[in-house]
Parts: sequence; C-alpha cells; structure tokens
Amino acid sequence: MPETRRRADAQRNDRRILEAAARLLAADPQATIQAIADEAGVVRLTVYRPYPNREALRRAIFEAAAAEAHRIVTGTFARDLGVVEALRDLIIEMAAIAQRYPLLSVGTDLQPLPGAVRRSLSPPMSRAMQRAVPDLVRRGQKEGSLRADLPAELLPQAIVGTLRTTIRFARSLRFDAEHIGEQVADLLLGGFAANTRST
Repeated sequence: MPETRRRADAQRNDRRILEAAARLLAADPQATIQAIADEAGVVRLTVYRPYPNREALRRAIFEAAAAEAHRIVTGTFARDLGVVEALRDLIIEMAAIAQRYPLLSVGTDLQPLPGAVRRSLSPPMSRAMQRAVPDLVRRGQKEGSLRADLPAELLPQAIVGTLRTTIRFARSLRFDAEHIGEQVADLLLGGFAANTRST
C-alpha cells in the first residue's frame, strides 16, 4: 500500500477514534478503551497505541477541536465578508465542531471554578472565540451594524455558553441538531444587531 494511502487511512481512523471517544466520554467519563474502539469500528490496539488512557484521548480531542477552530477562524478572516456574515459563519462552524466532539459541551462542567487551586484551560471553541470575535464586534460597532452599547467581549462568551448548553440538551429539548448553529446565530446576532434595540 502506498505511503500516502496509509497516511490517509491513519488520519481517517484517528478522526473516527476521537469523534467516538468524544461521544462516549461525554456520556460516560469512565468509558473503556475497548468501548471506544468498538464505537470507532477499529481494533483496541489502534486506539491504545496512540492513546494509552482516557486522559490522552481527552487531550487529543481538545487539541483536534482547537486545530479545527483555528482553521475556521483563519479561513473566515481570509474571506471578504461583512461583520455580521462573518460572525454568523463562525457560529455555525463552531456549532459543527461542538457536535462532532460532544465532550467539549460537558468537559468544563467537571473542572474547577476560577480561583480554585487547580485551574484548567478553557475549551478550544472558547479560546478561538475570545481571540477572534471581540475585534470583529468592535469593527461592526464602528460601522454601525452592531450595537455599541454592549461590550465586545460579551458576544464570544454568549456564543460559547449558548452553544454548549443548547448542544448538550438538544436531544431532550427536541432541537433540530442539523440547524442548531443557524438558530443560535440568529438568536445571538439578532440581539446584537444595531436595529433591534428598543427605543
């Protein structure tokens, strides 16, 4: 088998493993490596070789999500979009990441609060949003497309918090998972749009 084919197969397997692990570990933090391998459709050794324990899998899930978030943010800024359109695309793409890796929606609930002795990193979507969104919001406020009376730093927090909660409870609330990103974008950007402020 050619090297490029082997590499492509390994990348496909790795993605299946991480997505399976994100689903299972979100539902059961004690899910076994064997259960994750079964869910991913690979043999146990295929999981165990690169990820010898659940903690290694959790780290890899966060790293994979962070890399995807970085690509999305970079790609969005490289396109010539208006502020509201760019924010909408970001929200929809971040929702897709959160759905691929459900562990992101529950992981920080188990982590210590700010001020505790042990502090953990914020989830990848949060880091990407906190870096990218405030500058975009300030630009929209200057242009008049976004409300100037709201702090620019509020929107990334609102996006991450709303996505985490909505995606976590989507099934029980009977939300249409395919359109969650669009619905959250409409909800949040409607509130931030300059022409929605009541007089």
